[in-house]
Amino acid sequence: MAHHRRGLTRIRTVLVAALFLPGLTVLAGGLNQTAFADGASASNTVLAFGSASGVVGNQSGLPGPLTGIAATPSGNGYWVANAAGQVSTEGDAQGFGSITSSLNSPIIGLAATPSGNGYWLVGGDGGIFTFGGAQFYGSTGALVLNKPIVGMAPTPSGNGYWLVASDGGIFSFGDAAFLGSMGGTRLNEPVDGMAATPSGNGYWLVASDGGIFSFGDAGFHGSMGGTHLVEPVVGMTATSDGGGYRMVASDGGIFDFGNANFYGSGTGAPLTAPVVGMAARPQGYWIAYGATDPLTTVSGQEEVLAGLGYGPLSWSPLGFAWRWTPQPTLAAIWSPGQNGAIARGEIMAFEAEIGLSIDGTISSAEISALQTAAGNPTGPGANPNGFAYALATEQSPESLTVWENGVEVEQTPVSTGGAGTPTALGSYPVYQRYRNQVMRGTNPSGTAYADPVQYVSYFNGGDALHYIPRSAYGIPQSLGCIELPLDAAAVVWQYTQIGTVVTVV
Repeated sequence: MAHHRRGLTRIRTVLVAALFLPGLTVLAGGLNQTAFADGASASNTVLAFGSASGVVGNQSGLPGPLTGIAATPSGNGYWVANAAGQVSTEGDAQGFGSITSSLNSPIIGLAATPSGNGYWLVGGDGGIFTFGGAQFYGSTGALVLNKPIVGMAPTPSGNGYWLVASDGGIFSFGDAAFLGSMGGTRLNEPVDGMAATPSGNGYWLVASDGGIFSFGDAGFHGSMGGTHLVEPVVGMTATSDGGGYRMVASDGGIFDFGNANFYGSGTGAPLTAPVVGMAARPQGYWIAYGATDPLTTVSGQEEVLAGLGYGPLSWSPLGFAWRWTPQPTLAAIWSPGQNGAIARGEIMAFEAEIGLSIDGTISSAEISALQTAAGNPTGPGANPNGFAYALATEQSPESLTVWENGVEVEQTPVSTGGAGTPTALGSYPVYQRYRNQVMRGTNPSGTAYADPVQYVSYFNGGDALHYIPRSAYGIPQSLGCIELPLDAAAVVWQYTQIGTVVTVV
């Protein structure tokens, strides 16, 4: 076994679909810095290593976002596909068509027939699309799945294929034999894909922590399970004789086992163009990189911030995914590319972490800092906190619930604004915090007040979460703030960091 990385420090989980065959596809998320000159708007790129360099060298500007790459049987070319099902060819790969209709689920990858006279495209719902000589043997497109499909492997005859879901469940079609699965087994990390043995009598599954599960005549040659990684493993390819396999991590790092040889890696890459696949040929391979949207856009910012651990969503070229089941009120205030409270909060949290002025807006200074952080996703710009969300309800009795990373950490009675000074409804990110403060202002009667308060988190103008002594809570009586009991305020203040979203309903 050989490890080829910059370092092994910690896992950052990214759910990315993968498609795997011996010498075929891997989907991932990382970037090779040498491939992209314009950090604000990287392009989809394929880099060649080993013997692949002499066949089809480095390519850039491919249509995207790319989600898969597959080598031809000769190893003298490859196909790449994007989430919309468009297919491009290089070398001796022949074009057999692309998807032109709308999709229920993004395409996660493609697999070539053993003869190279066709290919299948597979969606995250397990929908199968056939082109050229590739035949349809069934799909899970009409089924309600426990977890999404993340990989596919055809049989050596081309008369069947396996699909694998992120929980390790296996679906077999045509002459593909069911040889076991991880479905129903608690996994440390989700499965990202699979590779079939040359005989078709076995297969491997790979999880994002590099754990390997082997079935049938698939031999176990080692794994990365139990090792803390800089970035998660997102796929594998098997050698032509089944005596080894390679794993690729989301930053392009390669781990080789058995008789799989190392020919170079794409480690050290920023988050602005994630690895989306790997296709092998004898004595070489290609690594494909996708691209985020430009950092001048809200969607581009959120994509990179997700890779740095900010916010409640992960991102891959297939799109955004909730890291956990969100509260309905949280899910209702987010949509891709929307400059809402969640996106502003993520930017504000990043600004606070790196010492920029906290305003939640996209500025040249913020873009430059974000580009730097994207090049070092576990460095100073990464999010050191979880994602907290606070929901205040004005329904009697008034209350506040706070979650961190989807887990409830506090629920308490509170008091919102009274008659004439209501607390504004809506969602707002926390922008300023004080452990202690004297709040000054004017009462509705016109008299001035100067109230000492504690555990203060401002989220909307002068409205803040804070402690102030009251004989009872749960009724509207403040001047617009959300007032908490002392013990609850101390707990809530720990979680309401800059950028925390507060919703008032």
